[in-house]
Amino acid sequence: MKTMKILLTSLFFLAVTFATMAQDTTTDYFAGDWNVMVKGTPNGDAEMVMHLERVDGKLVGEMRVEGLDPSKFRDVTEKETEITVSYFAMGYDISINLKKVDENNLKGSLLGMFDATGERKLD
Repeated sequence: MKTMKILLTSLFFLAVTFATMAQDTTTDYFAGDWNVMVKGTPNGDAEMVMHLERVDGKLVGEMRVEGLDPSKFRDVTEKETEITVSYFAMGYDISINLKKVDENNLKGSLLGMFDATGERKLD
């Protein structure tokens, strides 16, 4: 009887372990469109849309600024709660580093000098 309880308890915990492992925890947090605001640049505050999508397992995308052609990202470095995108625009190599604040907001900097925030576009 005691052996049967141990066996059933072991099977229960084994089933719980497999059920937990089977859950999909790979939500694609950064994919989608983000409204990005960079404050205090020499030309004033800059508003843009960061577009990211996953292609063949890697994030790719572009920065979109109204009135200008989109700038494709040359490099996207993704960590669990942080992303850095690099691109060339208006004669400059630019990089933006953003960290997850909550489910719909990012915070970081452009070139390590200007404060930047991002808000997920929900429309």
